Amino acid sequence: GRSIEVKNGGVAEALNKLQFILSRNRVALELRLVVRHEKKGYKRRRLSSERWRKMFAHEVRKKVQLVNKIRARGA
Repeated sequence: GRSIEVKNGGVAEALNKLQFILSRNRVALELRLVVRHEKKGYKRRRLSSERWRKMFAHEVRKKVQLVNKIRARGA
């Protein structure tokens, strides 16, 4: 499992760090998905949607970086 070292009795800080790691690794989402069976078609549609959203977000980030670079040039 995941473990965090508690330093000088900083339990709250360690819990926050653990929560951050779990959210970044999407552990809660995976747990929610495995609680109930997901039909093959629904799973395929969900995975396709997740892939599309990830690609779209990446392209938007690239476009924003390009716009910022052009603005920095003074255009």
